[in-house]
Amino acid sequence: MTTPFITDELIKSNHKEMWDNAVSEYGNAFSVPSETVSRISETLRAMYTLQVWQRMGSSGNPAKFLSSYSVHPEVLIEVVRGYCAIEIESMEEVTAKTEKRSDKYDAFIDWSKAHIFEQYTTEQLVEISGFSYPTTLKFIQESPAFRKIKKGLWEIRDAKADREASK
Repeated sequence: MTTPFITDELIKSNHKEMWDNAVSEYGNAFSVPSETVSRISETLRAMYTLQVWQRMGSSGNPAKFLSSYSVHPEVLIEVVRGYCAIEIESMEEVTAKTEKRSDKYDAFIDWSKAHIFEQYTTEQLVEISGFSYPTTLKFIQESPAFRKIKKGLWEIRDAKADREASK
């Protein structure tokens, strides 16, 4: 992601250009509708906020950074598209939460409950779980829901039924 260096001069020239366009469209500065004035002000604030993000090392998603400063969604999308070379279609992309490790474990356990007594290789389980090979291997070795058939081959078991049967 390449972000052009956002300077105070760039921000001021962009602000002046937006006001010049608004004044030419509406006749004078006093005739510019309040919605347009608000949008110009919000764009100015978004650009200064983006400049702060840039000073902090440009790490992370600039859209999420602007969102944390409550920049209006339409302005946020416009500024990020214009100055950060990132395509954003909607705010859902910005506010989407990343999947947590615990959610991945829960999904893997739920999947295993639906596939009892089926056999899978370790590589297949790695692909299904979404974890790395070592993480998946450790999980299936420690979980009572999986039983090792032979090296690299695992059977999904119903742990509760296995416990009751062994009594």
